[in-house]
Amino acid sequence: MAACAVLFALGSGCRQAPEQQNGGAPVPALAPEAGKQLFAHHCAPCHGTDGRGGVGPDLSATRYRYGKYRDDIVKTISSGRPGGMPAFGSQLSAAEIAALADHLLTPKR
Repeated sequence: MAACAVLFALGSGCRQAPEQQNGGAPVPALAPEAGKQLFAHHCAPCHGTDGRGGVGPDLSATRYRYGKYRDDIVKTISSGRPGGMPAFGSQLSAAEIAALADHLLTPKR
């Protein structure tokens, strides 16, 4: 369950710009496809391939427990949440975490 979820109950916290969350340095952007691939590898085992939940909560919901702003999602992916969401901050780069957050906020067709 190491990849148990990319967003157990997404994090609230300060509303910082993404570059502020990286010590003030700009976070390099990754291609949109990167977020999809990262999700499939790190998140789908708990949230399902479609993000609708499983062990972890439904990420297609309009609201998340700890907030659905980009910085909330980044914080949750980076630091984890009590009750099952592991921290990925030591496994993923700031750019990868940002790509995952962007992927989660991109409307799915």
